[in-house]
Amino acid sequence: MDRRTTFKARLMPALAMLAGAALATTTALPAATAAPAARSAATTSPLADIGLLANAYGTRLAGGDIPAGSGRTAFAVMGCSAHLGASRSNHLAAIDIPSFGTISGVTTKVWSAKQGGSVHSYARSSTAEVRLVQSGLGRLSLRGVTSLAHAWYDGKRFHSQTTSSVAKLVFTPPAGDPQVLPLPAPGQPITVPGLATIRVGGSKKVVDRRHALAFAVGLRVHIIPTDSTLWVSRGAAQAVAGVLNGKFAGYSAGTEVNVAGGLLTSGRNPASYMPCQGTDGRLQGADDLDVNAGGGLHIEAVSSKQWAKRGAHASKAWEQGSVSGVNLGDGALVVSAVVGRATVTRGAKGPVTRSTAGTRIGSITANGERQDLPLDQTLEIPGLAKLQPAVVTKVAGGLKVIGLRITLLDGSGAVIDLGVAKTTIRK
Repeated sequence: MDRRTTFKARLMPALAMLAGAALATTTALPAATAAPAARSAATTSPLADIGLLANAYGTRLAGGDIPAGSGRTAFAVMGCSAHLGASRSNHLAAIDIPSFGTISGVTTKVWSAKQGGSVHSYARSSTAEVRLVQSGLGRLSLRGVTSLAHAWYDGKRFHSQTTSSVAKLVFTPPAGDPQVLPLPAPGQPITVPGLATIRVGGSKKVVDRRHALAFAVGLRVHIIPTDSTLWVSRGAAQAVAGVLNGKFAGYSAGTEVNVAGGLLTSGRNPASYMPCQGTDGRLQGADDLDVNAGGGLHIEAVSSKQWAKRGAHASKAWEQGSVSGVNLGDGALVVSAVVGRATVTRGAKGPVTRSTAGTRIGSITANGERQDLPLDQTLEIPGLAKLQPAVVTKVAGGLKVIGLRITLLDGSGAVIDLGVAKTTIRK
């Protein structure tokens, strides 16, 4: 078997794992919705500068000895919606995560509404069942887990509210009939020896004169054999003031993987979503040390960063996704230092300006040979992959940049995006 064949054989199981771990999780991007054109009357309303945000997912598994790509399932996002009645939803029929178990019947919905003189943001998540993998100690099933997060503004004050519920916990011993376990009380977890420690519910509510945040989770489970943590049915809703003169939106991620023409996608890893009010000039983001999917796919130092600030005469924001290195096929293709950055500036009256400054690629080595890849050229490695640097897309009110897009040339349709950044500023 030659090196190119070995590359494909080793890489595809990893791509299958990444794709399978996010089956049916394609979602609308968290873009801001433009306010109605007729604003003269609206600007005098106490509701005119309120932004509504929400996100929800069914499950998220992190930490310990777990496969990469088992991030947020059925993720739904509403990013800084000024359009009352906006709604986004997602669902997941079933997913099998190796060495963990099966997740089924996930539905999520985020939406905004106006009720009388109040504006509301909602996030709801429901998970029918999480069934942990069978072990010598038995099997644990978590059923009917739901959560609802609600934040709103009534024209005078902000408010937040959360609810969560669990229908049933079922333990099946190695020999014998299934047993329905008593539900733990809030703040009083229960432990199934050798399997898991289970905490029901969990919420966070923050309210001040400028914003309201509501965060709810149905279950949090520490899985003992893998030393990992599972969040089940999580939602977050926000209402924030001060977004009248330009609404920020966008996201950044170190990696995104797409297989079979967009039918299957992996989650953004790690993802940072721009708050609609910006970051007030503060740098924020998320970092992962490494992503090792097995099968010859290894990604190092994955990162997402963002910055935004509203000024008296102009607003400016940028998103940046980066990875320090990617090793595909156990060395068949090695890429270092990929950065994608999208910067947008919007003047109070002037047009939007866009920039890709900061986007770069360190080095590329294919089959042991160093390759040159200027940002304005495409490199094709016969039988292995096509490499497209600085993939830039102009979007309404902003810009999307992919530092490097790798398309496998084995007929699978697999696409690996590195250094992903999207930034928009809307009026």
